[in-house]
Amino acid sequence: MSEYIAQDKEVKPKVLYVHYGDNWIRGSEIVLLDLLKSAKENNYDPLLWCNSDALATKATDLGIEVIQDNFVCLGYWTLPKWDFLQFFKLLLKAKKIIKMHNVSLVHCNNGAPCQWMVPICKFTGTALLLHLHARYMFRDRLTLLFHGADSIIGVSQSVTKIFKQNEFSHQNVDVIYNGIDPNRVLCPTPIDIREELSAKSTDFVILYIGSLIPRKSVHQLLYAVDNLKQGYQIKLAIVGSGSEEAKLTHLVNQLNLHNKVKFFSACDKVAEMYSSNADCFISVPSEEVFGLTLAEASIANLPVITSNIPGIDEIYTDKKHALLVPPNNTDELVVAIKSLIDRPQLRKSLAENAEKHIVKTFSLEQQLIAFDNAYQTLLKRKTKHGLTKMLLLHAKTLFTAFITKALTSGYKHLGFKFSSGKSHD
Repeated sequence: MSEYIAQDKEVKPKVLYVHYGDNWIRGSEIVLLDLLKSAKENNYDPLLWCNSDALATKATDLGIEVIQDNFVCLGYWTLPKWDFLQFFKLLLKAKKIIKMHNVSLVHCNNGAPCQWMVPICKFTGTALLLHLHARYMFRDRLTLLFHGADSIIGVSQSVTKIFKQNEFSHQNVDVIYNGIDPNRVLCPTPIDIREELSAKSTDFVILYIGSLIPRKSVHQLLYAVDNLKQGYQIKLAIVGSGSEEAKLTHLVNQLNLHNKVKFFSACDKVAEMYSSNADCFISVPSEEVFGLTLAEASIANLPVITSNIPGIDEIYTDKKHALLVPPNNTDELVVAIKSLIDRPQLRKSLAENAEKHIVKTFSLEQQLIAFDNAYQTLLKRKTKHGLTKMLLLHAKTLFTAFITKALTSGYKHLGFKFSSGKSHD
C-alpha cells in the first residue's frame, strides 16, 4: 500500500462513499462493494451513505457501517424534481456526517450525490472524488455541479471523452477501468445449463446475463434466435430482471420460441451460470460504458459476441478477443452466431485470447491500486477551492454555457432541457 498508510497504520483515513441508485445490485454497485471491501482491508475506514436497501444489506454483510436516507436532486430527471426541503436536509446531514465521523475524503459513486456533496465538501474543506459509471450530458454535468469535484474518474475513455475542451481545467480527470473479481465468476459446482434448457449434446447454447432494460437490446438476441431456428439447433438462457421482462416474455411467445428460450431470475449465484456448460455469451447493447458482464464472461472462458460501440471497444479487439457487431443489427448478429457455431476453433481462440487479456488488463488488484493512488493524492492536498470560489466558478460556467448556446442556437433556443426518465448509472 502507499507510503502515507505505511507511516501511520493507527490512523485510518475516513472515506465516505455516497451512492444514489435503484434498489438493486448491478454494475456500479458491484464495483462499489469491491472498493468498500478493499478499503476496509487496506487501512482505510469506509462509511457508506446510500438510498438502497439492497446495497446497504450487502455492505453491512462486509462489515461496513451504513447510513440510509431518502435522496433527491433539484432540477434533475429523478423524481421529485423540486423537493427543496429534503434537499436542504441532505445538505445538513452531509455536514453532520463529515463532522461527526471526521471524514477525510468523499467518494461519490455516481453523479447525482455530487449536487449536495460539493457545496458541503467545499464548506468543510473535504476533498471529493467523483466516480462516473455512465455518460452525462453537459446540462446534467452543470446541474449536478461536476465542476466542484476535486477529481473525476471515469470507468472508461468513453465516459470522459464527451467532456468539453477545458471544461474541467481545475480538476484532475482520469480513467480507472473496472477490475474483475474471478471469485464472482468461477464456481467449482456450476449449474448444468444444458439440462435446464433440455439441450441436446449437439445444440448450441447461448448465455445472456444482465439487466432486462431497453439499452441492453435483448430483443435483438431473440430475433437472431428466431432467424436461426430453421437451420440450427439453438438454446438461449436469459438471466436477469428489469423493466423489459414482460415485453421480452411476450416476444418469446409471439415468435414461438418456447422450447428455445428460458428465463432465469436474477440471483447472487451468477458464478454458477458463468461457469456452466454454455457455448458462448452474447450481449449486444445499444449503449455501454464498460461491459462488466462481458469481461466476467471472458474470465469464465466463454467466447463473446457483443456490440462495436464506445466503451466496449476499449475492452475488446474485434476477431481477436470477441466478435463485435453493429448495434441494433440482427443480420450481422446472425452472421456472427453462425461463425461461432460453424467454427469451433474460432470459439476456442476467442475465449483463450479474451481470458488472458482480461486477467492481465482488467484485474481487481490494478483497479484498487489506482484508487489508492487517487485517494492519497487528494488526502495530501485536500480540496482545491473553497465554497466561494466554487460558486464563482459555477456562475462562470453557466454564463459561458449561456453565451455559447446563444451564439450557436439563437436566443429562442436558450432553454436547457434536462434528461427525463433515463438512468445514467
